[in-house]
Amino acid sequence: MEESYLIIAEQDCFVLRYASIDDFQEIDNITIVCYTAIHESWFEMQSKSIVEALSTPGVSWQERKTKQNHDLFAEHPNWVWVLECNSDIIGFVTFKINYERGLGIIDNNGVLPQYAGKGLGKFMYRHVLEYFRKEGLNVAFVETGLDDPHIPARKAYEAVGFDRSAPVIFYWQDLRKNNPGSRSDE
Repeated sequence: MEESYLIIAEQDCFVLRYASIDDFQEIDNITIVCYTAIHESWFEMQSKSIVEALSTPGVSWQERKTKQNHDLFAEHPNWVWVLECNSDIIGFVTFKINYERGLGIIDNNGVLPQYAGKGLGKFMYRHVLEYFRKEGLNVAFVETGLDDPHIPARKAYEAVGFDRSAPVIFYWQDLRKNNPGSRSDE
């Protein structure tokens, strides 16, 4: 049996396993479903012109986000896991490891909305953290937003032991508009 099909953990009907290349249609779909509200929140905060300036021309956010998962799988296939229920893929989690720094980073992840609130994110994160420990890592890191679409993620990360945070704020300015912060007496 290929390692990509090895089971990592099971709970009720849920099976967490290594992803295979054949899983990417479902992983891409889940990525788009789970990140749409986040993208819309960022779009609302930034504005169309700022989003366009910060984005790669001709590449949609969906293409950029799904490409991150494909690129990671191409380099480190064991760092992409899927969550199944009755053989249907309903979630995924990706992570990165910097062995030199002893650092594990939880990256893109999501669970289909109809499975939300069942503790499945926590289930995946606990097993990723266990994997980090088995790999001899010292620190786990995850980055998430402070906007409303990220509330479930923040709660799940805190529930599995992430207990240190540093709030960050991003500022943008559309330079084509009047700059209300400029002062003529300076």
